[in-house]
Amino acid sequence: MKKVKIFLILFAFLAMAIGVLAAQTGSGSYKQNVIVSEGGENLSSASYKQNIALDIINGIINSASYINKLGFFHLLLLADGQPCTSASQCEGGFCCSSSCRSSSCPVAAAAGGDGAAAGGGGGGAVLPEEEVKDFSVAPSSIKEHLILGETKQNQITIQNTGNTALEFDLNVLTVSSFVSLQESSFSLMPGEERNVLIEITGAKLGSYIGEIEVAAGDIKKSVDIIIEVVSEQVLFDVKIDIPSAYHEVEPGAILKAQVTLFNVGPGKRVDVTPTYIIKDKLGNVIYEYTETFAVEQQKSYAYSFRIPKTAQPGDYLAIVELRYEKSFAVSSQLFKVVSKKGLELKQLLKSNTIVIIWAALIASVFLLVYLFEPKIKMIESGKIRRFNQIINAAQKTFGSNDSESAKKLYLEARKIYMGMKPNEKKIAYIKLNILYSKLKSRLK
Repeated sequence: MKKVKIFLILFAFLAMAIGVLAAQTGSGSYKQNVIVSEGGENLSSASYKQNIALDIINGIINSASYINKLGFFHLLLLADGQPCTSASQCEGGFCCSSSCRSSSCPVAAAAGGDGAAAGGGGGGAVLPEEEVKDFSVAPSSIKEHLILGETKQNQITIQNTGNTALEFDLNVLTVSSFVSLQESSFSLMPGEERNVLIEITGAKLGSYIGEIEVAAGDIKKSVDIIIEVVSEQVLFDVKIDIPSAYHEVEPGAILKAQVTLFNVGPGKRVDVTPTYIIKDKLGNVIYEYTETFAVEQQKSYAYSFRIPKTAQPGDYLAIVELRYEKSFAVSSQLFKVVSKKGLELKQLLKSNTIVIIWAALIASVFLLVYLFEPKIKMIESGKIRRFNQIINAAQKTFGSNDSESAKKLYLEARKIYMGMKPNEKKIAYIKLNILYSKLKSRLK
């Protein structure tokens, strides 16, 4: 009976092994283990190797003669390092850059396309550099004093300060009959600069203002150009100076200037004709006045230009032209017209300089008080502590009927009390008064 039971148990184990391991199939080009728990079959041949995986795919089906990806497998997620065609196939939200990478895809990586991913050399998508378009122009202004018909050369320097190539276009505004450019269009790579030669000719007597506009796409910058042209023979010279307080004025205000006339020709008193002019950057004359008077050697005087109320904020040129016979001299200086609000703010800051200084001094005093206040409080708390110690010692003398010691301690406590602040005295007064009452009753 016991042998029969052992036989039945061995038979049951054998049957289970046959039911679980259906087959092991192999050839020279592949080896396949097929696990079948309940029916099923496996497709294979001598020309391929097949791995079947459930859950996350961690292998591929391939051989020397083919590679096969089944669409059914795309429902499962690919592990790190496995070939992929999109990030949605990778586990854990990993990025797909030809294979799954254990990092999240950058948001901006999509804008780079497949080329951006490939450019990373297999290291994942790289964020594209933000495009910066900008350039610099120097100098900001050019002023030339010429004899009629004379030509002078100057230059401006343009530099690409961004990180992308720029196409430049240059134009002369208002003074194109006086100014010519060596070149008016060119391109610059990031970091490159170009010196552009400028020729300025004294084509006409007078003072003129304009600008060279430098444009790269929608970015525009300019260089102010001021040209003064005088006659070949100058018998009188002129100079205009605008005080710093009037470098900025508001519409409708007075622009004050110091004008100086020099007699460099005839050694006698003659009549001269100065003309006072204001021009905007477009060459429009917004103010003009002419007068005549006699000058012998030199004359210096203050002149007040009236700024029109309609003048718009911007740069303007104040000019004094001086005529004597065939002699023509000119002098000019830039100034700004600003809005009333902006000028009021600037003047307010200037007028409040003393107030600001006083405020700084007061703030410094408060800072010193703040820094030293803890030490002061320590001294004050030391007085109160000493006062309390004396009061307590005086109270103990009553128990030993030592009235003389109590009296001395009372006088010492009273001396400290007299040096206290009012708020400290309010607390100490009660204690001192109690001590006084007890001492008085003992001395009776």
